[in-house]
Amino acid sequence: MATQGSRKPAKTLAPFLAGLLGLVALVALVAPGHATSSAARTRAGDPADPAVAATTNGPVRGTVTDRGRSFLGVPFAAPPVGRLRWRPPAPPAPWTEVRDATHYAEGCARRPRALLGDAGTTNEDCLFLNVFTPPAGGTGKPVLVWFHGGSFISGSAAAYDAADLARSGDMVVVTANYRLGPFGYLAHAALRAESPAAGSGNYGLLDQGAALRWAGDNAAAFGGDRARVTVAGQSAGGLSVCAHLVSPHSRGLFTRAVVQSAPCALRIRDAAAAESAGRTFAAGAGCPGAAASVPACLRGKSATDILAAPNAGSPTAWTPVSGTPVLPTAPADAIAAGDHAEVPVLIGDTLDEGTITSAVLESEGTELNAVSYPVLLAAVFGVDAARVAARYPAPAYGGDHRLAFAAVFRDAVFACPTRATARWFAAATPGRTYAYEFADRTAPNLYTLNPDFPLGAYHGAEVPYLFAYRRGGTGLDPAQRRLSVVMTSYWSRFAATGDPGGGTAPPWPATTTTAYRPLSLAPDAITPRRDFDSAHQCDFWDGLPRPAARPVP
Repeated sequence: MATQGSRKPAKTLAPFLAGLLGLVALVALVAPGHATSSAARTRAGDPADPAVAATTNGPVRGTVTDRGRSFLGVPFAAPPVGRLRWRPPAPPAPWTEVRDATHYAEGCARRPRALLGDAGTTNEDCLFLNVFTPPAGGTGKPVLVWFHGGSFISGSAAAYDAADLARSGDMVVVTANYRLGPFGYLAHAALRAESPAAGSGNYGLLDQGAALRWAGDNAAAFGGDRARVTVAGQSAGGLSVCAHLVSPHSRGLFTRAVVQSAPCALRIRDAAAAESAGRTFAAGAGCPGAAASVPACLRGKSATDILAAPNAGSPTAWTPVSGTPVLPTAPADAIAAGDHAEVPVLIGDTLDEGTITSAVLESEGTELNAVSYPVLLAAVFGVDAARVAARYPAPAYGGDHRLAFAAVFRDAVFACPTRATARWFAAATPGRTYAYEFADRTAPNLYTLNPDFPLGAYHGAEVPYLFAYRRGGTGLDPAQRRLSVVMTSYWSRFAATGDPGGGTAPPWPATTTTAYRPLSLAPDAITPRRDFDSAHQCDFWDGLPRPAARPVP
């Protein structure tokens, strides 16, 4: 890898912005209920066999170990193929024989993504979920439904083994797939005309809503309590939670929410811009012409053709869409106004959110140095670039412009918007918002990049402390395992009661609208952070236009 002094200036801004926007789903809802007969609802397997559970669609046989029970690859909606491509999810066909649920189902169609070690797939029959429970026995357990990250263009529920989380937290954990990229977020006037009650552009969110409804309808079959369902996610999954909190389609489907590394203050696409981009995408996919002919043309294309179209793998192109029946108002605006589900919220980010962004830029050939750094700041912050550069000079970061930009990205896009979001929730639901900052700077690296600067507590670093993340290289040392135990206890108590505090773990005070003191989560060092505002220069960023309103990643 080149040394700091040998890096060359960038030749174009394209790699900057493409890499920047490609890292995190910065801007990563509910379908009609599964209509089943009363006979299907009561159909069960052998009640004495803990490996068999009766879902509303039919019985499934999972796996029982000393870690608990797992039921993998359970369909929660019909395959979104053929005429169901770019339509709200439909109920799955019921079955009568016991269905095998011992293997993960393949994820949703997506391009390969080297950053995540994701080989991609053209599979569209992907609306499956996985259920993890403690060892058999007991009822009325809290249920946590997890949506994966991946910039709304990549990822899969199969990456998250929640067996230990379910056992340690004594709760039911559900991980679900949802449609990605153009399959999940294509907006077009002709598609909107087909489904006026849902509009277009939010198929992935509708899939998630169907999974939430399935989790409630089937909670008791796995020992869960449908009155205690927590919706949770990280990055794109966290931004999805923001959307569910404000969507009228999702009200009543959950009673708590967990938002990880996804400030709801960040802006998503509006309907006009999304439909304009949708027309361009359709033309690029070989379906120009009259709007009425576009849906049939697009549905006639193979998944390979759709994924090969321009921008099919661009994270700037595919986010949820506001100004639609699913999301009448952008989450940033609705939450700021207090117009959201009034449920307890656990929200936070990591101490070094921006480092992986700098690593991505460098890996894609963009050298961050004295020449390119101000150019990038000007592209992102416009007339405010000089003020940003003065606040974040490279000498303050050992002369490393990569670390300087990582700090800018962290504070402007994550830290301070997360603080704003947490305060909005605290204003609407006093005493029921809990904020954290994950601060283990020695966390194992989940990505395929190994830059010559420290990633620290990078974007996504907290994931293997909650899940057995199925990517390898994520072993925890003894101190990190102790942190994992504490975090698991916090998350599970929150799912159970709406308050993560209690037990033997350090206290976790609720967030207020004044002093912002998120709980710093580091190995053997868990305490409210009192210098958050000054360390992340939030007073400075409060004086600039909100990142949510800017075309930043």
